[in-house]
Order: sequence, then C-alpha cells, then structure tokens
Amino acid sequence: MSGPRLANYKQSYSQLIRNERGVITKKELGSMIRSLGEIPTEKELEEIFKASDVDGNGEIDFRDYCFIMARFENEEEREMCRLFKLFDKDDDGFITESDLIQLIQITDFQSDKKIIMYMIRDRYSDGDGRISFTEFMAMIKRTFA
Repeated sequence: MSGPRLANYKQSYSQLIRNERGVITKKELGSMIRSLGEIPTEKELEEIFKASDVDGNGEIDFRDYCFIMARFENEEEREMCRLFKLFDKDDDGFITESDLIQLIQITDFQSDKKIIMYMIRDRYSDGDGRISFTEFMAMIKRTFA
C-alpha cells in the first residue's frame, strides 16, 4: 500500500468515533451510520459489521479499516472505468469531442458545441483536446466531492 494512501487512511480512521481502545465495535459502527442519516436494521448492521471485521475478532481495527477502504476504492475505480468506457466511444483510451458528440446524439441531450468544448478544455484536461482516464477521475471526484 502506498504512503499517501496509507496516510489518508490514518487520517480518516483517526476522525472516526472509536472506543477507548481505539477500535470500532458494532455499537459504535451503528452510531456512526446513524449519524450519517441512515437507519440500518439490526440485521443490516450485523452484515455490515461482519463484512468489515475482516479478521473476525469482533472489532474493526485499523488493519480491517485499511482492507475495507482499499476494497471500496478498487470497486469505485472499476465503476469509474465502466463509466469512462461509456464516454470513450471509439475505445482509444480518451474521451474526445467526437466521443461526446456521439454520446449526445444517442441520448436526449441537445448537442451544444460550447458544452462539449468546455468539457474538453476544462481545467482537469491537459489541453490536448481529449480527456484521459486520470483526467476523467479528477473531474468526477471534483464534481461529486
């Protein structure tokens, strides 16, 4: 696991509400989830906790947390890859003006060259007239952050 990623995990883990031993129990997990506005049933909470307690010791420690976060990030990246491929119509690894025009033509959106050019020349692009997967990920993360 890379240094910056591990540092991010440490920071986010340190912000979680944990017990005096520094680990998360099922009760604390339930409190955290409820604080986010979700109301899980006991069964849902049990399933979430079991999936999170990787080593099966009844607690979510930092090691479990890292495993969960890495798995989540990989799933998120796979989803973003699928989404990117929807835009990359010619499958060349880049989203180009042509790709966007094709996408807009097969959807209900009205083709607007200004919007397409803004996307291509957006600050996340390196100005080469196409959007790479890395640029796409930066754009998505900024938009939904």
